[in-house]
Amino acid sequence: MDSLFQVFPGDAESRAGRNQVCFALSAFLILSAGCGGSANSLQDPAATDNISPAAGTSESVTDAAPTGTTDSDGTSGKSAAKMVKHGRGEVWVDDTGQKWFGDVPLDAFFDQPYTVASDATPIGGGAAEPAIVSDTGSTDVPEITQTETPAAPSGTETTPPTASGDSWGDLISEVELDNEIKTIRNFLNENLQSVSNYNASMLMIPPKAATLAALAGVAMEHPNAVSWKDDAKYIRDLAKQMNSDTLRSGPKDQKRMQGLYEAISDTLNRSRPADLSEPPETDGFAEVSEMRLLMLRMEEAQNRMKTEAGTDSALTSRKDMVAHEAALMATFAKIVTLTGYGYEDDPKFKGYADEVVKAALAIKEAAVSNDFATYELSLTKVSTTCSNCHSDYKNN
Repeated sequence: MDSLFQVFPGDAESRAGRNQVCFALSAFLILSAGCGGSANSLQDPAATDNISPAAGTSESVTDAAPTGTTDSDGTSGKSAAKMVKHGRGEVWVDDTGQKWFGDVPLDAFFDQPYTVASDATPIGGGAAEPAIVSDTGSTDVPEITQTETPAAPSGTETTPPTASGDSWGDLISEVELDNEIKTIRNFLNENLQSVSNYNASMLMIPPKAATLAALAGVAMEHPNAVSWKDDAKYIRDLAKQMNSDTLRSGPKDQKRMQGLYEAISDTLNRSRPADLSEPPETDGFAEVSEMRLLMLRMEEAQNRMKTEAGTDSALTSRKDMVAHEAALMATFAKIVTLTGYGYEDDPKFKGYADEVVKAALAIKEAAVSNDFATYELSLTKVSTTCSNCHSDYKNN
């Protein structure tokens, strides 16, 4: 057992080593007491008074030569201790005042070993890393490394995508576009078959024709597939011709309008008449769709939403209609800011139009999600913005 104590250095090099010494010697002392050792062998190592020989041994406290001196036989260390064997549980003092426990100096022990042993703080500082036990039963202590959350590369910050109106696909889908074309087509088919029907609906035809021309222009540039996109320029030009002159009641204009409608219908059916003239390459939205007529269609959309979807339950049941009308409103608010209408360089007018686009898109989203509060607020925003714009640009 003497060799058990000699494996530890006289001066602990690290806290981990001292912890091991503390546990080993504590176990040894308990075992010694159980084998006949007295309480004196367990007393506080710091106490120097009344040190008595350990019970169960025949040795007494004996002075020894100072540590580090040289004996007459040329050996260094405790010359007297070499001559007198001390018990392994004996506490004794050499002639320099150094205290010993058996053959181990008492300054190798902590004053409060159990407190020290319970301190799990690593010597290098920081939090203790748990050991990782492998499948084979061995324990590996991972290397402690400092980790940091990687910063996002500069210039890569993104925001959730929203419909900005930069693309026609943001404002109106190809399905919504086709549905409006079908509605206009059905209206013209019904009201151009006879003079009486034409006369009764004459004032409603110009906004329908302007809407048809504008949507044909959108179809030409739409990012998604539109079945009649290849012939869209012919549809646009035929609709333009419908508004080429002020309509008058009677069979003359009724017959002219019916002929234009039939050419439009055939072209939409992918049977474009062979005698159609090529549309002017210079035509833009402003050349085929008068702003005043597009505004009338926007007003119709606004009024329809107010009257047909004015309550929470009505919005739920009419949300498809609301989404459709809101898409048209956003599309036309964008169109009237384009080149040719005279406001492309007017930031105030474009600001009003942009507010309508945003509010219309909010209406569309609210209809899809049945969010009546947002729908009502956005519809009010449209009404207020249009009123302010008309006040600033009256008669323009």
